[in-house]
Amino acid sequence: MNPFVSALLVTYNEEEYIKESLLSLINQTYPRERYEIIVIDGMSEDQTMKIVNDLAGSYQQEGYCIRSLTNEKKVLAAGWNLGIRNARGEYVVRIDAHAKACPDFIQKSVETMGSVPDAMCVGGKLMTASQAGCDEVVSKVLSSSFGVGNSSFRVSDTAGYADTAVYGLYRKEIFDKAGYFDESLVRNQDIELHARIRNAGGRFYFNPEIKSVYYARNTVRKMLKQAFQNGKWNPVVRRKNKSALSVRHLVPFAFVTFTGVTTVLGFFQRFFWYLETFVLTLHLCLGLMAAKKKTHHLSEIVRMPVLFMLLHLAYGTGYLFGLFYKREKGEKKE
Repeated sequence: MNPFVSALLVTYNEEEYIKESLLSLINQTYPRERYEIIVIDGMSEDQTMKIVNDLAGSYQQEGYCIRSLTNEKKVLAAGWNLGIRNARGEYVVRIDAHAKACPDFIQKSVETMGSVPDAMCVGGKLMTASQAGCDEVVSKVLSSSFGVGNSSFRVSDTAGYADTAVYGLYRKEIFDKAGYFDESLVRNQDIELHARIRNAGGRFYFNPEIKSVYYARNTVRKMLKQAFQNGKWNPVVRRKNKSALSVRHLVPFAFVTFTGVTTVLGFFQRFFWYLETFVLTLHLCLGLMAAKKKTHHLSEIVRMPVLFMLLHLAYGTGYLFGLFYKREKGEKKE
């Protein structure tokens, strides 16, 4: 018999995305009687829950189990934890409200878990896209290995063990062993949790046949803001767990540090300005090569090298800021 799965969807003011995201979990090939959908809402102030309730009312009559919980803490990690603790499945899987699962997402995840008995979490390939009418160059920047690193879930097409997973299917028992998501972290909670899972002996497995789509931020400004925030929270994560970050998380910080140091030293010795110019030019050239792999549109090829650089500068500057950042009591939670 197919194992019972709990699919989690944490939301807050996601009226633009929630319908497609929820429908993607409803329209799965996995037997509807063998999984439940739990929507954990952080007290949304828009039409998110009306959309959820309308869909749930329609599909529950067809035998789907769709439940809703209220996340009073309004923290993403708290929402995941609430969902996990209330899940009836022996496996739990989650996607973001800004994402959608492919129709065989749960089926492939369960099959992969069954074929890799020593894995505590299995995940698949994440495809980045833009919503209709949005600037597609942002999604192309965020789906390039030059832009966002070499995580297997972004760039690999070969199944195998990995250091992490995106939108993973977890054995629920691992949370009793390794702990739950850290609710003090506003971002990068999964990075920190996955480090604890690895430290507890848990293994991650990547199968590119498991597919999901993530809708990127629809403007360059939002992309850079997200990069800055992700970078800012990495030092906070590292202070909690030194094994949480990999080299790819530190490269943008090294880039920003190099740029800042050579700019200052250049006032004393021009050689450092020449060195900095060489590195920045090399970055733009590599960005141009990466752009040509992602698109054939000249306008996008011209823009992408600059956007790659801005993305890395934003992420690295965020990391630098995060070295001195301490969350204030009562600070707004994202």
